[in-house]
Amino acid sequence: MRRTMKHNVSPLVFNDFSGGINVMTEGDLIAMNEMQECRNFLFLGYQRSLTARGGLSKPLVTFPDEILGTYYDIDSNVFLVFLRDRSVYHVPSLHLAPERVGQLTGDKRPVCAKFQNRIWIASGDKLQYYNFAEENSVLTVENGPACDLIFERGARLCAAMTGTTRILLSGVGDGEQWNTDDNDASTGAWVDVGYGDSGNVIAVVPLATDLLIIKNNGMIYQLTGDKDVSSWVIYRIATQTDAVGRNCAEAVGNDVVFVSRQGMKTMSTTMDYGNIAQGDLGEKWNILVTSGLYEPALFHLRRRKLLLIQPKEKGNSLVAYNYAVRAATTLKFAVPITAINETMDSLVVSSGNTLYEMDEENLKDGDTPIEFLMRPKDLISTEKVLVRSVDSSMTAAQAGDVLVEIDNMKINMPSNQRRKVRCNHSSPRVQTTVSAKMPFQIKHLTLEVADL
Repeated sequence: MRRTMKHNVSPLVFNDFSGGINVMTEGDLIAMNEMQECRNFLFLGYQRSLTARGGLSKPLVTFPDEILGTYYDIDSNVFLVFLRDRSVYHVPSLHLAPERVGQLTGDKRPVCAKFQNRIWIASGDKLQYYNFAEENSVLTVENGPACDLIFERGARLCAAMTGTTRILLSGVGDGEQWNTDDNDASTGAWVDVGYGDSGNVIAVVPLATDLLIIKNNGMIYQLTGDKDVSSWVIYRIATQTDAVGRNCAEAVGNDVVFVSRQGMKTMSTTMDYGNIAQGDLGEKWNILVTSGLYEPALFHLRRRKLLLIQPKEKGNSLVAYNYAVRAATTLKFAVPITAINETMDSLVVSSGNTLYEMDEENLKDGDTPIEFLMRPKDLISTEKVLVRSVDSSMTAAQAGDVLVEIDNMKINMPSNQRRKVRCNHSSPRVQTTVSAKMPFQIKHLTLEVADL
């Protein structure tokens, strides 16, 4: 007679990771579709499954000085690179030599805006523009304002300088005309935002047909009105937001997302009274943003539905938030990151004085292996948990091993086929980690467990 099992065995299945990371809750209390860690994987577009990130190519374009910032315009396919020594380069392709097209007037990381077939450049001193349709050079607007923020609204170019309260407007349809004339509504104009509130402008971001002006005292103002400047009205819509940094805010869909000392926040349009509502974004991972926050930056990859959050200037660790799936993962690169641009056919990563291409065909960051790691929900029991088998099914572009760790028990599983391993491991808290030095995708990971 066959002896019956003493313990009832049940499967613990990990096959849905669409909840992303949750580092704000104990590992045994998170949802089954959430992870404690998820490094170098992404949610791309509307896909709810994880995709391993591409690696970095060998250096493709090298400049004589460190990269200060970049700008890419998809309509004209113009890619500009700004260096510490104020040089401006046009990069026609990652496989062609860059062309030096001018010199910045300021030394701040440039903010750019496209207006009337020109790319306007604000770097902390006189306004400049790059005319890609005619002359291939950067020119300075002699009577233009000194500014480090630039944007377009109502057929006018608008400029501001962080540390002030004033927004300056160009003449209608003319980014080179900034003179004011009270008798001519088409000439330049200006408006003060929150005058006397002891705060200065640090960011301006469009929200639907309005503008949101973020100040360093935590206040946010909404500018409404049509093309006629006399119709403009400014309301204060938020206080004590703790917004930080000149690159702290980005328009994402129908929301404005910004970095604050409290974590990631949103300003969204609403049908309620006031039209704009403030909300929290990263409730499950904000500690990754707020820890060591310094000069944060946001990189928006629109076609991939990704907002990459860099908490520390030139850090190599980023939070990758997919706003379609509403879930996040983390990325860690072998080099410090200056900028990431989504071009017409590639992802361009800037680091130091070099441009790299990030592509799935690259299995490493140059010569440095990439660590892909996932840590799902822990399992605990009042006594001990017995793990009787581990069953995995994975896919990968090449054959290799994926390391599955159950506490201190290590099992090498194949990266591109199914395998089941029987074991006899017991622990009061089962902690599972899946990692590899090569890209892979989990179809399922099943543990047969029983309470002792």
